[in-house]
Amino acid sequence: MKHLSIELSETAVRFSVVENGMTKSYNYTFTDKKDYRYKEQLDEFLVDSGLKNQEFDEQTISWSSKRTTLIPANIFGESKPESVFKLCYGDQIPSNHIDYNRIPEHGMVNIYEIPLWVKSFFVIRYPRSIIQHEGSHLLRGIFAENAFKLKTTLVVYDHHVLLSIVKENKLEFYSVFDFNENEDIIYHTLFTLQQKGLNKESGTLQICPGVGSSEEKINELHTKFSAFADLKSSTILVNSDLIIKSQQLCV
Repeated sequence: MKHLSIELSETAVRFSVVENGMTKSYNYTFTDKKDYRYKEQLDEFLVDSGLKNQEFDEQTISWSSKRTTLIPANIFGESKPESVFKLCYGDQIPSNHIDYNRIPEHGMVNIYEIPLWVKSFFVIRYPRSIIQHEGSHLLRGIFAENAFKLKTTLVVYDHHVLLSIVKENKLEFYSVFDFNENEDIIYHTLFTLQQKGLNKESGTLQICPGVGSSEEKINELHTKFSAFADLKSSTILVNSDLIIKSQQLCV
């Protein structure tokens, strides 16, 4: 089985070919962020990397965006995704840029923003591809493992981070926030844990590098988290493969 896992944001993309337990990744950072130029850059990269002529049994795409919100599935059934999204983020996003993923095994729906160029590009080139928000993949991956003990997960990009907290097989927190320095991430994470009364509880804190993120910043963040007394009883680690592995759960 040959699986193509694609991690995509507005700044970068990572194509990972997973076959026979081995993963080979190809990374590209976008230099021009106009919609039509995204497509041109991706086409050029697929040719240059040798990926264009390869055949895959499965293709999954994880799209990262800052505007994402989770609601219970029973509430979703009584409302429209556009109405929920605009209640959270206002009217500046066109309705055709709003999509959602059902996560029925956990009774949730993820409503999020995704530009039209993403679907128009990948559906044409990979018609059988499954496109979902990164948060949807992330939650499946977290709950597929042992989610009884406290587990804090950060997916870190250069200017935004997705933070989720689970405990006793329940989602305690899920949000995306902007940051300038690693200290901002540390503050938001520790403050959230404190507000939840979980700041002194042992568990796992995993830092997942988002596509295009700085390896230096990720390593620095790991070092700084490890220095906090409240986290001395926790396992702090960098998990670079969580999104790739999580994508394989949706096919």
